[in-house]
Amino acid sequence: MKPIDASLLDPAVQQSPYAYYAVLREQAPVYFMPEINAFVVTRYRDVQYVLSHPEIWSNDLLGRAGFSMFRHPEAAALLAREGFARNTKLQTDPPEHRGFRALANASFSAGRVRASEPFLRAITARLADSLCDANACELIARFAAPLPIHVIANRLGLPAEDVPRIKAWSDAWVEPLGFTLSRERELAVARLGVELQQYLAGHFAEREREPREDILSELVHGRLPDGSRLTPADRMGIAEHLLVGGHETATSAIASGVLLLARGPSLQQELRREPILLRGFVEETLRLESPSQGFFRYAVSDGELSGVAIPRGAMVHVRFAAANRDPALFPNPDVLDLRRPNAGAHMAFSQGEHHCIGAPLARLELQLAFAALLERLDEIALAPGFSPEYLPGLSLRTLRALPITYRLRR
Repeated sequence: MKPIDASLLDPAVQQSPYAYYAVLREQAPVYFMPEINAFVVTRYRDVQYVLSHPEIWSNDLLGRAGFSMFRHPEAAALLAREGFARNTKLQTDPPEHRGFRALANASFSAGRVRASEPFLRAITARLADSLCDANACELIARFAAPLPIHVIANRLGLPAEDVPRIKAWSDAWVEPLGFTLSRERELAVARLGVELQQYLAGHFAEREREPREDILSELVHGRLPDGSRLTPADRMGIAEHLLVGGHETATSAIASGVLLLARGPSLQQELRREPILLRGFVEETLRLESPSQGFFRYAVSDGELSGVAIPRGAMVHVRFAAANRDPALFPNPDVLDLRRPNAGAHMAFSQGEHHCIGAPLARLELQLAFAALLERLDEIALAPGFSPEYLPGLSLRTLRALPITYRLRR
């Protein structure tokens, strides 16, 4: 295979991209892909260099590149007209980014994550216990999706009874990232976006009157370095960012980890014998099956990567998932190694200024989730005849479904 023989938009590549990533890393580590009009970067050190130099490759796609998640202008216009245009100051570049990041960081500090652990343990146990009424289930609907959305809703301060519609809004929010939607579906997604914003605006108004110990209150009453508060548009953008980012990728990671467990009976046994290895399993799951496969940057000045000139104004696509299997950094990169010494160096959470703000919370969620399942379920396996399929999309790797069978542990 040659790089030109396929692209990241090909359905077959999206179902199983790793052989193609290897071709790109070996033959064209910085490859201009016409199908997405961007230079695709696949080697670990090159991706790392892009992420650590925002003065060359900007993350502020909305403000500086005029980028839109919507392919159809009518959808973007509808959202901007009836609500707030999609934007988040957490996507801006330094130094502007740092003030907004510091305000949001307070909600995801180590202390806050520790304080939320009792809630995480309780909801994880409840959902895992619910699987014990049978010997089979569709894991995403029953466990992998409900867990993260309940957690982030709780952190934001949103009622548990609203979780089903919050989940529906959030799922719609990420659909344009697949770059496959029709005009009609994008318009429907924009309308759902307006509904979500109206819902959040109501809760912001409540926090104006009665602050609580939750993220929404901090977005309303927190102060930037200059002493000012967030504008309504800015706090809406950050709330959407945290809501969607706080559960979509975690759902994918839980499902990917259980898929690995279902394919590895000996892996299940090893993790039960040595629970301390669960941390390594979490990191290897994230490395091998990165929920966020990659994202764009914008060249604000001329640059060069691996001998390839990248002109100012070009789009660059940093492929985290390809970097995570780069043999230059991870020996035997396609092998799950519970004792891999540098497993935590993966880029599933990106790196640099825009390293995922919720990474500590996500790691804790995953560890508790896998531990709860392994404690209750034995002989976890894929349902007979099931072959995993992934939702189409450029940026995210998400299983459509994960039906499993198991025996209850005594």
